[in-house]
Amino acid sequence: MRGGMIPYIGLEKNPPVSKTIRGETAWLREITQDWNQFRGPNRNGDASKQNPPLNLSVAPALCWQVSCGAGHSSIVTKGNLILTLEQQGNFEVLVARNFENGKVAWQVSEKTRWDDMMSGEGPRSTPTIFGGKVFTLFSNGRLICVELKNGRVLWDIQTIGEGFDFPDWGLAGAPLIWKDLVILNLGGEDSAVQAFSSRTGELVWASKLTGRGVYLSPTIIKLHGAEHLIAAVEGKVVGIDPEDGETLWEKPWKIFLNNVQIAQPVALSNNSLLLAAGYGKGAECFTIQQGSGLANYTVESNWKSKNLKAKFSNPVFKNGYLYGLSENLLVCLEAKSGKLMWRGKKYGYGRVLACHDKILLLGSTGVLSVIELNPDAFHEIYSGPLLNDARCWNGPALVNGYLIARNGEQMACFDLAAKP
Repeated sequence: MRGGMIPYIGLEKNPPVSKTIRGETAWLREITQDWNQFRGPNRNGDASKQNPPLNLSVAPALCWQVSCGAGHSSIVTKGNLILTLEQQGNFEVLVARNFENGKVAWQVSEKTRWDDMMSGEGPRSTPTIFGGKVFTLFSNGRLICVELKNGRVLWDIQTIGEGFDFPDWGLAGAPLIWKDLVILNLGGEDSAVQAFSSRTGELVWASKLTGRGVYLSPTIIKLHGAEHLIAAVEGKVVGIDPEDGETLWEKPWKIFLNNVQIAQPVALSNNSLLLAAGYGKGAECFTIQQGSGLANYTVESNWKSKNLKAKFSNPVFKNGYLYGLSENLLVCLEAKSGKLMWRGKKYGYGRVLACHDKILLLGSTGVLSVIELNPDAFHEIYSGPLLNDARCWNGPALVNGYLIARNGEQMACFDLAAKP
């Protein structure tokens, strides 16, 4: 369904059911950290920079809980605002909530709805916050830019045309902000990757790369001191020059059954990165070498492993080791060799964060687990329910010791800080 965008400023007509455990504002520590994009500030799931210190061995304290709409959009934050995309009837809604109590500060709606039998209804993409603005991609290809402080729409454009061949499970990629560009990797017969002006929404460049879209979000990885835009279409992953959209290198990447990449690439060194996928594919580390003449770069495989089949949960890389869900089983691999260090427990298809010397894992049934970030042995420190058991494929945010999590029915804020 397509339709016009309808901005709502202020509280909803029918505000969500809420439960506040602490006082409205007295308990809130100063929010000095941001979780401004998909998988955090560096788009890599690393939440190690926390202040105050955390106590991850006990159940976190609930600060507030509210109901929310369906969808798989992750949480982003900036200052005292928390944002995500939700389904409300026939509208996808960009909702900004107050950090102190979860109440709606403003919202902007687009009349569209995605639903499929396997992954359900609701938006998949995650908003991106940059420079006092919020960049949001709706499921019908509408890209908007709004003011963070009040939701006022600054510009909106349609990024796809009639007859666009949608990925089977919808548009899931989060907008990437690079310099003054908004970059999308939607796929398409004419151009699979496009960059728009963050100030006006006007098209700046369109890649020559074509192909059906996949589900990973575009990201920047520095290789040989240069910034490479990593994108993908069905059957291959590519490195692109973010300045002009020219392809720098390509690597075939075939996945059994669906042939579309979901998990994010992981930077391992100044010249290597990792891709992983489920459906029996596994992981592969490959090196990007500087070529000569017309061959700017060459791609060489370092190792392959069936021990990390990251279906759509993104692995994290810390201190030379990879930690991630192989299908639904937590594993640890040595990054330089692919050697399996240990197999842990099954947690479902959840989201993984690295936090200091711990792994925070929010499972697909809303259970939070804390595991030692230790390549020598698997050791679970804590595991307990965080949300109800509605399907949770949404990435949480962790800032200043507050963990904000959601599924397709509820959102809640928890305090993980150690008591003085």
